[in-house]
Amino acid sequence: MKLYGALASPYVARVAMFADLKGIDLPMESPPGGMGSDEYKRINPTGKIPSLMTDGNCIAESEVICEYLERVYPEPPLLPADPLGQAQTRMISRMTDLYVAPHNSPLRSMKDPAHRDQAVVDRQAMEFAHGFSIIAHYMGPGPFAVGDQPTMGDCALAPFIGMLRRVVFPFFTEIPDPTVGDGRLADWWHALEGHPACKLSIDTYDESLESFLKWLAELLAKREQGGG
Repeated sequence: MKLYGALASPYVARVAMFADLKGIDLPMESPPGGMGSDEYKRINPTGKIPSLMTDGNCIAESEVICEYLERVYPEPPLLPADPLGQAQTRMISRMTDLYVAPHNSPLRSMKDPAHRDQAVVDRQAMEFAHGFSIIAHYMGPGPFAVGDQPTMGDCALAPFIGMLRRVVFPFFTEIPDPTVGDGRLADWWHALEGHPACKLSIDTYDESLESFLKWLAELLAKREQGGG
Protein backbone atom coordinates (compact mmCIF):
# COMPACT_ATOMS: atom_id res chain seq x y z
CA MET A 1 0.00 0.00 0.00
CA LYS A 2 1.29 3.45 -0.92
CA LEU A 3 0.06 6.99 -1.38
CA TYR A 4 0.60 9.09 -4.46
CA GLY A 5 0.84 12.71 -3.46
CA ALA A 6 2.86 15.65 -2.20
CA LEU A 7 2.66 16.65 1.44
CA ALA A 8 2.33 20.36 0.63
CA SER A 9 -1.25 19.58 -0.45
CA PRO A 10 -3.69 19.93 2.46
CA TYR A 11 -5.66 17.01 1.05
CA VAL A 12 -2.59 14.78 1.08
CA ALA A 13 -1.71 16.11 4.54
CA ARG A 14 -5.18 15.03 5.72
CA VAL A 15 -4.46 11.43 4.78
CA ALA A 16 -0.91 11.59 6.14
CA MET A 17 -2.13 12.89 9.50
CA PHE A 18 -4.85 10.25 9.60
CA ALA A 19 -2.33 7.49 8.89
CA ASP A 20 0.12 8.87 11.45
CA LEU A 21 -2.51 8.95 14.18
CA LYS A 22 -3.35 5.33 13.39
CA GLY A 23 0.28 4.26 13.30
CA ILE A 24 0.01 3.12 9.67
CA ASP A 25 3.22 2.94 7.68
CA LEU A 26 2.07 4.64 4.48
CA PRO A 27 4.90 5.37 2.02
CA MET A 28 4.35 8.40 -0.20
CA GLU A 29 5.52 8.78 -3.79
CA SER A 30 5.12 11.41 -6.46
CA PRO A 31 2.46 10.49 -9.05
CA PRO A 32 3.96 8.65 -12.04
CA GLY A 33 4.61 11.25 -14.71
CA GLY A 34 3.50 14.03 -12.37
CA MET A 35 0.10 15.25 -11.25
CA GLY A 36 -2.25 15.66 -14.21
CA SER A 37 -0.03 13.69 -16.58
CA ASP A 38 -1.43 11.15 -19.02
CA GLU A 39 0.55 8.44 -17.27
CA TYR A 40 -0.96 9.29 -13.90
CA LYS A 41 -4.46 9.66 -15.36
CA ARG A 42 -4.29 6.04 -16.43
CA ILE A 43 -4.18 5.28 -12.70
CA ASN A 44 -6.47 8.05 -11.44
CA PRO A 45 -8.45 9.68 -14.28
CA THR A 46 -8.91 12.89 -12.27
CA GLY A 47 -5.15 13.45 -12.32
CA LYS A 48 -5.40 14.80 -8.77
CA ILE A 49 -3.78 13.86 -5.48
CA PRO A 50 -3.94 11.96 -3.24
CA SER A 51 -4.45 8.45 -4.56
CA LEU A 52 -4.12 5.36 -2.40
CA MET A 53 -2.80 2.28 -4.15
CA THR A 54 -3.71 -1.00 -2.50
CA ASP A 55 -3.59 -4.48 -4.03
CA GLY A 56 -3.48 -3.00 -7.51
CA ASN A 57 -6.52 -0.80 -6.91
CA CYS A 58 -6.64 3.00 -6.82
CA ILE A 59 -8.74 4.80 -4.22
CA ALA A 60 -9.15 8.53 -4.89
CA GLU A 61 -10.33 11.48 -2.77
CA SER A 62 -8.83 12.15 0.65
CA GLU A 63 -12.03 11.67 2.64
CA VAL A 64 -12.76 8.35 0.94
CA ILE A 65 -9.19 7.21 1.58
CA CYS A 66 -9.54 8.03 5.28
CA GLU A 67 -12.83 6.13 5.47
CA TYR A 68 -11.15 3.14 3.81
CA LEU A 69 -8.22 3.22 6.23
CA GLU A 70 -10.65 3.42 9.15
CA ARG A 71 -12.33 0.21 8.00
CA VAL A 72 -9.11 -1.65 7.29
CA TYR A 73 -7.30 -0.40 10.41
CA PRO A 74 -10.04 0.11 13.02
CA GLU A 75 -7.63 0.67 15.91
CA PRO A 76 -7.16 3.24 17.23
CA PRO A 77 -10.54 4.52 16.04
CA LEU A 78 -10.63 7.94 14.40
CA LEU A 79 -14.40 7.89 14.12
CA PRO A 80 -16.41 8.08 17.35
CA ALA A 81 -18.31 4.97 18.38
CA ASP A 82 -21.72 6.65 18.52
CA PRO A 83 -23.69 7.59 15.39
CA LEU A 84 -24.01 11.25 16.39
CA GLY A 85 -20.27 11.57 16.94
CA GLN A 86 -19.63 9.93 13.57
CA ALA A 87 -22.00 12.37 11.90
CA GLN A 88 -20.34 15.31 13.64
CA THR A 89 -16.81 14.39 12.59
CA ARG A 90 -17.96 13.77 9.02
CA MET A 91 -19.68 17.16 9.04
CA ILE A 92 -16.45 18.87 10.13
CA SER A 93 -14.65 17.17 7.26
CA ARG A 94 -17.36 18.03 4.75
CA MET A 95 -17.80 21.62 5.94
CA THR A 96 -14.05 22.14 5.62
CA ASP A 97 -14.17 21.07 1.98
CA LEU A 98 -17.25 23.15 1.19
CA TYR A 99 -16.90 26.31 3.26
CA VAL A 100 -13.17 26.79 3.93
CA ALA A 101 -11.11 25.10 1.22
CA PRO A 102 -12.41 27.05 -1.83
CA HIS A 103 -11.87 30.56 -0.51
CA ASN A 104 -8.09 30.78 -0.61
CA SER A 105 -7.84 30.51 -4.40
CA PRO A 106 -9.13 34.01 -5.30
CA LEU A 107 -6.57 35.55 -2.92
CA ARG A 108 -3.44 33.88 -4.27
CA SER A 109 -2.42 36.79 -6.48
CA MET A 110 -3.43 39.51 -4.01
CA LYS A 111 -0.88 39.31 -1.20
CA ASP A 112 0.68 42.52 -2.46
CA PRO A 113 -1.72 45.39 -1.56
CA ALA A 114 -0.70 47.12 -4.78
CA HIS A 115 -2.29 44.29 -6.79
CA ARG A 116 -5.40 43.76 -4.74
CA ASP A 117 -9.08 43.86 -5.59
CA GLN A 118 -10.54 44.94 -2.28
CA ALA A 119 -14.03 43.82 -3.25
CA VAL A 120 -12.73 40.28 -3.75
CA VAL A 121 -10.84 40.38 -0.45
CA ASP A 122 -13.92 41.59 1.42
CA ARG A 123 -16.06 38.90 -0.18
CA GLN A 124 -13.60 36.15 0.73
CA ALA A 125 -13.33 37.52 4.27
CA MET A 126 -17.09 37.12 4.63
CA GLU A 127 -16.92 33.59 3.20
CA PHE A 128 -14.15 32.58 5.59
CA ALA A 129 -15.97 34.04 8.59
CA HIS A 130 -19.11 32.19 7.54
CA GLY A 131 -17.20 28.92 7.09
CA PHE A 132 -15.45 29.17 10.44
CA SER A 133 -18.74 29.90 12.21
CA ILE A 134 -20.36 26.86 10.59
CA ILE A 135 -17.52 24.59 11.64
CA ALA A 136 -17.50 25.94 15.21
CA HIS A 137 -21.26 25.41 15.38
CA TYR A 138 -21.01 21.76 14.37
CA MET A 139 -18.04 20.87 16.53
CA GLY A 140 -18.93 18.53 19.35
CA PRO A 141 -17.74 18.79 22.93
CA GLY A 142 -14.01 19.40 22.97
CA PRO A 143 -11.27 19.88 23.24
CA PHE A 144 -10.81 18.29 19.80
CA ALA A 145 -13.25 18.67 16.93
CA VAL A 146 -15.52 15.98 18.36
CA GLY A 147 -14.67 14.81 21.85
CA ASP A 148 -11.51 14.21 23.83
CA GLN A 149 -9.53 12.46 21.08
CA PRO A 150 -8.59 13.47 17.52
CA THR A 151 -10.88 12.21 14.77
CA MET A 152 -11.19 12.34 11.01
CA GLY A 153 -12.62 15.84 11.34
CA ASP A 154 -9.43 17.11 12.96
CA CYS A 155 -7.36 15.57 10.17
CA ALA A 156 -9.47 17.38 7.57
CA LEU A 157 -9.50 20.81 9.17
CA ALA A 158 -5.99 21.06 10.62
CA PRO A 159 -4.04 21.19 7.31
CA PHE A 160 -6.31 23.89 5.88
CA ILE A 161 -5.97 26.02 8.99
CA GLY A 162 -2.22 25.43 8.84
CA MET A 163 -2.17 26.58 5.23
CA LEU A 164 -4.22 29.69 5.97
CA ARG A 165 -1.94 30.57 8.88
CA ARG A 166 0.93 30.72 6.39
CA VAL A 167 -0.61 32.15 3.20
CA VAL A 168 -3.71 34.14 4.20
CA PHE A 169 -3.91 35.39 7.78
CA PRO A 170 -0.50 37.16 7.77
CA PHE A 171 -1.35 39.07 4.58
CA PHE A 172 -5.01 40.02 4.96
CA THR A 173 -6.02 41.86 8.12
CA GLU A 174 -9.62 41.54 6.95
CA ILE A 175 -9.40 37.78 7.62
CA PRO A 176 -8.52 37.17 11.28
CA ASP A 177 -7.07 33.87 12.43
CA PRO A 178 -9.85 32.08 14.36
CA THR A 179 -7.29 29.99 16.25
CA VAL A 180 -5.93 33.07 18.04
CA GLY A 181 -7.61 34.45 21.13
CA ASP A 182 -10.83 32.99 22.49
CA GLY A 183 -13.42 30.76 20.91
CA ARG A 184 -14.04 27.14 20.00
CA LEU A 185 -11.52 27.06 17.15
CA ALA A 186 -8.83 28.62 19.34
CA ASP A 187 -9.42 25.98 22.02
CA TRP A 188 -9.36 23.29 19.34
CA TRP A 189 -6.04 24.46 17.88
CA HIS A 190 -4.53 24.62 21.36
CA ALA A 191 -5.59 21.00 21.92
CA LEU A 192 -3.96 19.92 18.65
CA GLU A 193 -0.71 21.64 19.53
CA GLY A 194 -0.75 19.91 22.91
CA HIS A 195 -1.15 16.47 21.32
CA PRO A 196 2.32 15.18 20.30
CA ALA A 197 1.22 13.23 17.22
CA CYS A 198 -1.05 16.02 15.97
CA LYS A 199 1.65 18.61 16.61
CA LEU A 200 4.18 16.56 14.65
CA SER A 201 1.78 16.23 11.71
CA ILE A 202 1.02 19.97 11.74
CA ASP A 203 4.71 20.89 11.89
CA THR A 204 5.66 18.42 9.15
CA TYR A 205 2.97 19.79 6.86
CA ASP A 206 4.03 23.37 7.59
CA GLU A 207 7.64 22.56 6.70
CA SER A 208 6.54 20.93 3.44
CA LEU A 209 4.32 23.87 2.58
CA GLU A 210 7.10 26.34 3.35
CA SER A 211 9.48 24.45 1.05
CA PHE A 212 6.90 24.35 -1.73
CA LEU A 213 6.14 28.08 -1.44
CA LYS A 214 9.85 28.88 -1.55
CA TRP A 215 10.29 26.73 -4.66
CA LEU A 216 7.26 28.36 -6.29
CA ALA A 217 8.51 31.87 -5.54
CA GLU A 218 11.90 31.06 -7.06
CA LEU A 219 10.25 29.56 -10.13
CA LEU A 220 8.05 32.62 -10.67
CA ALA A 221 11.01 34.94 -10.19
CA LYS A 222 12.96 33.09 -12.87
CA ARG A 223 10.04 33.32 -15.26
CA GLU A 224 9.73 37.06 -14.69
CA GLN A 225 13.43 37.40 -15.45
CA GLY A 226 13.03 35.36 -18.62
CA GLY A 227 14.99 32.46 -17.23
CA GLY A 228 12.46 29.80 -18.24
